[in-house]
Amino acid sequence: MGFKGQHKDKKRITYKAEGDGFQADALCQDGFTYQIHMRNDRAPTKYLKQGLSPLHARVMGLFDSIVDDNHQCAMDNLYNSGAFCKAAYNHRQKVLCHGVTQMGMRGIPKHVQQLEVKNRKEQMAVRGTVRAAVLEGDPDCPNLVASSVYDAKPVHYLSMVSDELKWMEVNKSVYNVDSGEVEVLKFLRMSNINKYNKEMGNVDLADQLRGTYRLDKSVRNRKWWWSIMFWSIGVCLTNAYIMYVKVNMEEYGKKKSEPKSHNDFRKAIALYWINPQEYEREIKKKAQSTLDRK
Repeated sequence: MGFKGQHKDKKRITYKAEGDGFQADALCQDGFTYQIHMRNDRAPTKYLKQGLSPLHARVMGLFDSIVDDNHQCAMDNLYNSGAFCKAAYNHRQKVLCHGVTQMGMRGIPKHVQQLEVKNRKEQMAVRGTVRAAVLEGDPDCPNLVASSVYDAKPVHYLSMVSDELKWMEVNKSVYNVDSGEVEVLKFLRMSNINKYNKEMGNVDLADQLRGTYRLDKSVRNRKWWWSIMFWSIGVCLTNAYIMYVKVNMEEYGKKKSEPKSHNDFRKAIALYWINPQEYEREIKKKAQSTLDRK
């Protein structure tokens, strides 16, 4: 949540286009934001008492909103670690985590770790190297797999949802500058990385949809509560659009209706906010016209 003014909880953020402001940990799926925890709020005490860091305690608090058992959650590399995978599995919903992770102090065994090679010739020699290990003998953390694969750089991965590790062929459409045509490029990717790529972008999708038609693009957020308020409204509008599309898309083998575009959906809401009485009359006219045709 970008914020231009002064506040004790404002964070210095150099790695996001949004810039300095407030941050929240989020639990999202398909662009829908289910739960957030503001980082300036205290982490849940019950998880801090379990010896978890404030970062992991906040995420465990997000997991409290999950209702299904053995929910699979793709983690950002900032959060994932062997200790956290174990804690998540011992949550009442037995959450199964997976995702790339940083190498230092994250539960990656030394014989699985791969160091980055700078020399180009040495890079080509080690590229595609795969190492893996499975944790055994710990009933509180079953099926934990630690693996690494050397791509352009070494990628380390922790997973409680992988039943196999294998190379798989992936097709990607790319533009060939020589032929001037779009061609299919075939390449190999590890199965666990492929699963992660498909499931990880939920938070990014939510941010992208919220930022496309945001209300505060031309507003200088000098008041801290403006920043949080506009962000919250944006999240609510994004969630509303996700649910709108889901309801109107094909379900139970029968297509209901063609949903509006994101732009038309936001426009309809804006027109209603500007003049609700007039917009309600237009809706009633359209509904009556539909009934007359039937």
